[in-house]
Amino acid sequence: MPNTCKQIKVLLIEDNSGDARLIRGMLSDVDNVTFDMRCTDRLSTGLEFLAAEYIEVVLLDLGLPDSSGLDTFARVHGRAPDVPIVMLTGLDDATLAIKGVQAGAQDYLVKSHVDSDSLTRSIYYAIARKKAEKQIEHLNSLLRAVRSVDQLIMIETDRDSFLHGVCAALVDTHGYDAVWLGFLGDTGKISSASGASSGNDASNFPAQFIRNAWGRNHPPCIENALTNRDGSIITVVDRQTTCGDCLISSVCTGKEAVVIRLEHAGRLFGLLAISLTSAAAADREEKSLLKGVAFDIAFALHNMELDETRKQEEEQIQASLDEKEVLLQEVHHRAKNNLQVISSLLNMQARAAGDATAVDALTESRHRIDAMILIHNQLYEKSDLTDISMKKFVDRLLSQLFQTPPVRATEIVSDVRVVDHPFPVSIAIPVGLAINELLTNVLLHAFNGRTDGKIEIALDAPETGRIGLKVSDDGVGLPEDFDIDSTGTRGLRLVKLLMRDQLQGDIEVLSDSGGTTFKIELGLESDYEDVKSHGKNS
Repeated sequence: MPNTCKQIKVLLIEDNSGDARLIRGMLSDVDNVTFDMRCTDRLSTGLEFLAAEYIEVVLLDLGLPDSSGLDTFARVHGRAPDVPIVMLTGLDDATLAIKGVQAGAQDYLVKSHVDSDSLTRSIYYAIARKKAEKQIEHLNSLLRAVRSVDQLIMIETDRDSFLHGVCAALVDTHGYDAVWLGFLGDTGKISSASGASSGNDASNFPAQFIRNAWGRNHPPCIENALTNRDGSIITVVDRQTTCGDCLISSVCTGKEAVVIRLEHAGRLFGLLAISLTSAAAADREEKSLLKGVAFDIAFALHNMELDETRKQEEEQIQASLDEKEVLLQEVHHRAKNNLQVISSLLNMQARAAGDATAVDALTESRHRIDAMILIHNQLYEKSDLTDISMKKFVDRLLSQLFQTPPVRATEIVSDVRVVDHPFPVSIAIPVGLAINELLTNVLLHAFNGRTDGKIEIALDAPETGRIGLKVSDDGVGLPEDFDIDSTGTRGLRLVKLLMRDQLQGDIEVLSDSGGTTFKIELGLESDYEDVKSHGKNS
């Protein structure tokens, strides 16, 4: 029950003077409370009272000279939706009572059944229920604002956009006068800020607040929150507090304000400052929800800061990789140029040599150098320096070999079946040199005395990691006593050295009068997969 100093402002809209005197008398007999009553016999006059004065409860007769029935209630409720209304009528009509309560009335009283206790109790309950409804509505709007902030946390990745969105969500969804959010940089100074306001009286609040923050001329409430003098996450500035010459005092005077520290993982990320409306106060439930909002904001800023630090590290790593890639391309470019110089020198030496054996040796060496040039050239052309396209290599190698004088006189058909699969450089170079030696051997010896011929090249790299290479021709075949382990030719010794000794592969040679086939299988499943995976991850 209210205490002795409690006064309740009541507006009675009743055209029956006898009923009006009776109601006034009932309320004058109540102990411990004073009813400050205003009376009018017309709805129009009552609406003028509501517009001009603060009224805590309306006692409304539904039958008036200028209005009747539920329309009377609707007009009063529309003019003052926050004021509780108790309907009075001379009719004991339960249907009308239910409709009135459903429309927003707090109670329904039949005049003939009313006494002092029931009328007083109805007024108390009407005020209490209306206050509870407003509190529930207030907290629901705050919960909607919290959900809006949580949605921003999930979808927004830009810090400044996030800060602005939070301020706008709290103002638009919950109806605060003004909201300001300041972000503290590594130096402890406010490095960026955002704000939003709902009315003209607070339109300059964010801009002024930001200017003060940048200039380190903090208002007392902000200074206290930054220094955390009272050890509290949330600081409430009472509406009676005077802040001296604070530039934003005109915004906050007569209103409560709250300032909340945004802390997470031992780091102060900034401050959330809120100016409430003149009729609102920060109660326990609201402060609890605002602390939750502050925690979510700080957590989001913490994650954004971490993301920005992964991002910076990734950019540094990528810059380092780009730099190394450029250096590697330059290395391959220089290697190719140097090999071209060596190839030219070998060619000059071969032209000057008088001995046929020396010429052949120099020419073979030059062809090997040219094959390596093709690989380095392909690496220089690519953005990915970890692997080689063997199909492209074989096509270019054949085109290069077909231009040599011994081959131009023979019409050779080539059947190339090379998988279009990237090969690690560590495998591509020895395999490429082996292919060069086998093709060179075929083109020099397999078609002697013939004007045409056919060669077949197949290279397979299944997912097992075992590489299969086959080079075949339909030429004259190898000598009957040929043994790759004891052959004296430099080219085939090099094939054996590369494929069997270096890559631990198996070599099988099939030869008869119908031609020769070299079959090579590399048993490097694990090593090959490791290199291939490294190439993809890079």
